[in-house]
Amino acid sequence: MRGPFQAVFLVLVLAALVQVFWQHDRLPERVAAHFDAAGRANGWMSRHAHTAWHIGTLLFITALFQGIALLQSRLPKDYVNIPHRAHWLAPERAAATHAWIAGAVLLLGCTVMIFFIALFHLLYRANLANPPLLGSAVWWLTGGLLATVAGVIATLVARFGRKPAG
Repeated sequence: MRGPFQAVFLVLVLAALVQVFWQHDRLPERVAAHFDAAGRANGWMSRHAHTAWHIGTLLFITALFQGIALLQSRLPKDYVNIPHRAHWLAPERAAATHAWIAGAVLLLGCTVMIFFIALFHLLYRANLANPPLLGSAVWWLTGGLLATVAGVIATLVARFGRKPAG
């Protein structure tokens, strides 16, 4: 399961980095970076600080999800929290189980990366308005992220929650 999600994740990372550099010169010198619940700007930073924060966020997300996907197979069995762990991590099934978990982690990474690409696009568009206004799309975006995370967790529970035969 890891293969296709690995490629998609890396393409999304590249797209997010392109977005950073495309937006940088198009943003005002003073960027609205924080908004209240109504979408009105109430926190500001310089364009360069915003770009650095944007890049830092992307690098953190990349390192987090890529690191978990790569390292989870090296964890001791006791640290892998799945139902029926002894069955799923038995030597004959461990490689397939770890590949499946890595794929799920990378799918979550793709979802989070899409969320941040969209969020930074909304921030960019908000900063083109005078006064900057974020709007309600951020709430739909957040709801979509939460629904996707819940779906991946439900899929993991369904996949590994089956009582093994015998």
